[in-house]
Amino acid sequence: MKRFWVIASVAVFLFSTTTTLSAGEKNLSAILRGNYTTTSKVFFSPNAATQEQRGQYFELEGIAGGGVELRYHWPGESFFLSFSIDYLTKSREQLQPVVFAPQRRVPVTEGLRLIPVELGVHTFIPLGSETMRLSMGGGISAYAGERILRVARVDAAMQNKPLKVGIHIASGFEYQVYSGLWLRGDMKFRDPELRTASRFTQSEAEYEGLIIPLPQGELSSRINVDGLAFSLGVVVELF
Repeated sequence: MKRFWVIASVAVFLFSTTTTLSAGEKNLSAILRGNYTTTSKVFFSPNAATQEQRGQYFELEGIAGGGVELRYHWPGESFFLSFSIDYLTKSREQLQPVVFAPQRRVPVTEGLRLIPVELGVHTFIPLGSETMRLSMGGGISAYAGERILRVARVDAAMQNKPLKVGIHIASGFEYQVYSGLWLRGDMKFRDPELRTASRFTQSEAEYEGLIIPLPQGELSSRINVDGLAFSLGVVVELF
């Protein structure tokens, strides 16, 4: 949280130092990018009776994804608006004992999917260069997601559609490689947290001749994608 307020304070300062865009700057641009989020956590039992049980989680690092963005430069100003949609997913599969089949190690797949939809306001920071641009800003975000859980090829299907609203802070650097074409790198801070509910689609699974009973109750979890998000993409100025 301290890191967030430091970044937010810098953003407010930079918003007060805007400059006018150069004449002839195109107003509408499209961005196609790949992204990488450093860390996330999935909590097994957010509704457990004790704090120790509620705090148990597994961590996923290096979440890959991609996204698209449209942005509109405010005519005659350095401000621009952005609207983006990203898709992130990460899972791991390993042999491990489970509470409903402790006598054997069975294949378990765990992970998450996250779709951030974000609306932001940004400004270019003066660098004194025609081929390099620095920007900073932030805005509101809506996050949809789900937990991935599979035991011996039997999935736990989502029972709800969690949606979380939050904010984000972003900074970006662009380098012009051709007229109307830029390479862009971004660093973004977001901290979405979703509560999910899932249920196994079958009452049992089979693995190497072993019949594994699966719980039929609702499985609650909490997803927290708390890492920094980095992206690299291409900016195409449209008109």
